[in-house]
Amino acid sequence: MFLSLSVDNFRSFKNPVKMTFTPTGSKEHNQSHIYESENGFKVLKTIGIYGANASGKSNVLWAFQALCWLIRNSGELKDGQKIPCYEPYRLASDTKDKPITLEAEFLLKGDVRFIYNVSYTQNEIVHESLDFYPSRAKANIFTRLQGESWEDIKFGNLYKGGVRKLPFFKNNSYLSKAGNNAATPQIIRDIFNFFEANMFFLGSNHTLSLSSEGSEDFNEVMESVSKILCYIDTGIKSVSYTQRDFKLPEYLEKNMPSDIKETIIKDNKDKYLFTHVGEGDIEEIFEEQDESDGTRKIFALMPVLLDAFKERTVFLLDELDNGLHSHIADVLIRLFNDKSINEVGSQLIFTTHNIHLMTPDKMRRDQIWFVEKNEGKSKLFSLDDFDKKKVTTNTPYNTWYDEGRFGGVPSISFSKIKSLILEINGASSIDDDLFGSLDEDKE
Repeated sequence: MFLSLSVDNFRSFKNPVKMTFTPTGSKEHNQSHIYESENGFKVLKTIGIYGANASGKSNVLWAFQALCWLIRNSGELKDGQKIPCYEPYRLASDTKDKPITLEAEFLLKGDVRFIYNVSYTQNEIVHESLDFYPSRAKANIFTRLQGESWEDIKFGNLYKGGVRKLPFFKNNSYLSKAGNNAATPQIIRDIFNFFEANMFFLGSNHTLSLSSEGSEDFNEVMESVSKILCYIDTGIKSVSYTQRDFKLPEYLEKNMPSDIKETIIKDNKDKYLFTHVGEGDIEEIFEEQDESDGTRKIFALMPVLLDAFKERTVFLLDELDNGLHSHIADVLIRLFNDKSINEVGSQLIFTTHNIHLMTPDKMRRDQIWFVEKNEGKSKLFSLDDFDKKKVTTNTPYNTWYDEGRFGGVPSISFSKIKSLILEINGASSIDDDLFGSLDEDKE
């Protein structure tokens, strides 16, 4: 689980910003929202990010995703290939070719603390280091400096138990290359495996597909998901599963790469049927495409979420309530914050516009973050940064946010929009009495 993420020169973040997951607010307020490890670490289990459209709040999640890509996939890049997640701030001449820097502080098995720092350009990793805390003192695992090749990389004395030095290109991260190698020390493979298997990202336009492959308790999971869909009033009584034969058209079969073909076939061979109960207890079966977007989203999310309460997982969800009723989004947050359910320290990091989730009974001050953009640059700050004498644990956060007291809301000029439409339509006036006075602008 994450303790912090620092970002510099990534997308709309020109200047360094840092999101922290260490609780800094009231010790008494919503204590169940904090995971406490056996060795004393306290970490927030959920973080909500608010901001106007195009403010850059989604870019916070994309920074996490860029970090994951560098660890998971950069080791597969061939010599000379460009690093695809190099997306620097483009609205200034001095940043277009400047390295992006990401630094993550996180806990793994046994709640051991790690710090991973990576700086990269379009063509190479210019700096990379990994430190950890086997005790109170920090120890280095490896350090790679700008201009150094794989033969020059430095290793710490505690990095033992396998092959340490191995060849890599300048566009490969060492963590990616070593973490996916069976001959390297276990500690580096544990980090790679966490980012590979326990980081889950769902963008606002992404879809999920539920597969029966690789799940020994698939029937048990399906039964649990069916009950949850019933409990949240979707009208679904049960979900059944079958497999169907699926073949690609011949012209695609011949011209499509094998890995893409396998993915398409895999995603289309599973068929789920949803049983609804109507008048007089009449039952009717619907296919997945007949269900609402919200129901399909919950259906695909729930198996992964259920696993998260068994094994520590980090979820990054852009537009949490997109397609979901606010009450259901509220349930997801409550599940992660509930001390008796989320005992392993899984985290939910989400963006949203839903101010109904921004209340003292649902979120702590240090769980609420804002992104605001000025002159093209995004800045990131927490509700807990405000004066605690004025913003207390009883403050109506959502009302004050809606009033613009915390920032992170759009600046809208209705009068200018009105004038433009009048000009386009050749009209001289519109009847303000329809909706009352509309001349109060937020500027």
